Amino acid sequence: MTAGALGRRHFLALATGAAVTAAVPRRARATERPLRGGVLKQIGLEPLTFDVHATASCETQLVSSLVRRTLFKVAHGARYRPSDFTLAPDLALNALVSADGRTYTITLRPDVRWESRPPVNGRELVAADVKHSLERALRKSPYAPLLGPVERIDAPDRRTVRVHLADSFAPFVHSLAEPWSAIMPPEVEDRPGDLKATESLIGCGPFMLERYEPGVKAVFSRNPTYHARDLPYLDKVEWLFIKDRPMQLALFRAGQVDLPYHDARVPRSEVSALRRASPGFPVTSWDGLAVRSLAMRTDRPPFNDVRVRRALSLAVNRKTWVAEHLEGEGAEDHGPVPSAMRQWTLAARHLGEGARYLEHDPALARKLLAAAGFTAGLKVKCTNWPGYGPEYVADLERLARDLRRVGVELQIVNEEHGQYIRGSFLGRFDETSWGPSSIFTEVDGYLYSALRSGQAGNRSHVADAQLDVMLEAQRRIISTSARKQIIDEIQRRAAAQVYYVYTPYPRTVSSWAPRVRNYGPKNSFDRGAQLEVVWLDQA
Repeated sequence: MTAGALGRRHFLALATGAAVTAAVPRRARATERPLRGGVLKQIGLEPLTFDVHATASCETQLVSSLVRRTLFKVAHGARYRPSDFTLAPDLALNALVSADGRTYTITLRPDVRWESRPPVNGRELVAADVKHSLERALRKSPYAPLLGPVERIDAPDRRTVRVHLADSFAPFVHSLAEPWSAIMPPEVEDRPGDLKATESLIGCGPFMLERYEPGVKAVFSRNPTYHARDLPYLDKVEWLFIKDRPMQLALFRAGQVDLPYHDARVPRSEVSALRRASPGFPVTSWDGLAVRSLAMRTDRPPFNDVRVRRALSLAVNRKTWVAEHLEGEGAEDHGPVPSAMRQWTLAARHLGEGARYLEHDPALARKLLAAAGFTAGLKVKCTNWPGYGPEYVADLERLARDLRRVGVELQIVNEEHGQYIRGSFLGRFDETSWGPSSIFTEVDGYLYSALRSGQAGNRSHVADAQLDVMLEAQRRIISTSARKQIIDEIQRRAAAQVYYVYTPYPRTVSSWAPRVRNYGPKNSFDRGAQLEVVWLDQA
């Protein structure tokens, strides 16, 4: 079977409804039916900008997704696992790919309208809107390369969009389901003149922005003209900008908020107390998809010396980290592909030479540092944003202790959020930086962004011609088995060269108020798709 034929079969399945049912919420019991109404109160994150095309910020993606929608979406609801990335149509009905894999013909829903307020005034969503938005994302988004080698986009009629690629691109439709590729009306950009402004948050999603109080909250109300006529079930979502973690948890335990964080997480240290105080609250642990790593300026001394990079990796006691500090509830996460992405991640024992540098061997680490000219050790600055929480801060300190034992002094530099997102998160730091990656629904997001030379997400400034060839090749292959062979080799090469030092990642523990129904944790920033299928038991 050709790559084109395989792709066409997959997307015809979307068109005929095999995946359309993915958006229908589960009914846990025959007597449990979705209820309309109510206000869901959620601790959220305040975005620095509302321009979802021009930032890598998860805060912007989360808020934007409630109002703006994408051509496809990942299925949400209690019956879907956190890393189940079943695709469902959203603003599009289907996407058909040509036999050579280079042209996608996307048919839009006929019943989608923008919000009933200026400057769009409830007009119909048309192909020109999609063309404008995708072209804008290609120009502005740090994630633009994840849309593949787009040559041009046509809008031959009001409901058809045709995307022409220079070559076949396996992850294309998955990228159309990411919140950073949201569709926006051109008038919004033209009229306010600044998509960073609150006034630009106009869309055709399940909710509309009703009120925004900087530093306090954003209130979203049900969109009465949303194309999914029965959704959302909620009347409103209050997205509360409360930064203090103890206050977040106190409000949650007191029943003043329904979700204690944007992904409902609670600190591991609080789980026992929560179970005692609130025995009726659901509590679940799940594997997140962000990988945590120490990024290094591999284009500069001393990190352009592989011996130094290998020494840093050998200093990390991953097994003890997980067993003792994470109580066994975590993954050693030894590479760019998170362990929860089981279809693609390569077990450490299959990494070849690279497996050696994942072992804990302080003696070899000191030997490598000495061979590189650092017999007395070295001091390096490490930028980070501590706002991810106290457990994140504790893990960074744990990494620093491991490195100190081999003579490497990690001088931690805390940055404010805007500085970190615009700088260190995109590789703009002097020596090292530690933190989580973004999360993606397709493996290419983890590989291409972090390892391909010249990419904004390439925080370690990797420039490896051999990797570049493999990274481009895996994108062109539709066959999963053939593609995996290349992705395995990418992981082996990355492990041997140690372009990043990957640190263990704890399992996420989430909880929510018992009245919140059909909620399931999800490795996605698409809160719009997640919350549109949630309802409240108001008994």
